[in-house]
Amino acid sequence: MHDDLLKKIDELAEDIAKYHGCYIVGSVFVSSLKNRGVALRIYADAEGGISISQLTDISKELSMVLDIKELIDFKYNLEVSSPGIDRVIFKIKDYIRFKNKRAKISLNEKINGRLNFIGKIIDVSDLIDQTGEKVSSELPNTDLNNSGSNIINANIKIYDEIDNKNYIISFSQIKKANLIAEQKF
Repeated sequence: MHDDLLKKIDELAEDIAKYHGCYIVGSVFVSSLKNRGVALRIYADAEGGISISQLTDISKELSMVLDIKELIDFKYNLEVSSPGIDRVIFKIKDYIRFKNKRAKISLNEKINGRLNFIGKIIDVSDLIDQTGEKVSSELPNTDLNNSGSNIINANIKIYDEIDNKNYIISFSQIKKANLIAEQKF
């Protein structure tokens, strides 16, 4: 719905986050019942974790930039937060980063009669860039942090715990995905 707008916002936020030693995980618009508007939720992180002061700085600066640029023409509240332990997975490069981690994946269309899968991310393959060319995540020159935004599709292989089978899911079919926090006792 607002994919192009979110992409522009992510680009602005990424420039601000880099200055503070952070990176943007992703952004999403969510319903906000208290004021009948929406919340623009930006998830930011840093290697080793993000601090509250970093989140505050990113929020203040991004708020000013969004006001000046006037990209958003409807009522919204800006929220900048860490991705948390049940981290939302937005980008293909994150599926690569989180190989062998458990995730819950919800789809736009059913596969074998199901919209939801829970299990381990096994592999990411068949990466396609904006020109339609295949990209290898295994090549030493492939910098997924910088070129990762140019990758527009891939196949995500997941071992589904519900029916103990592997599924290959196209990134374009994924509606939402979250890591599942591993509990240690």
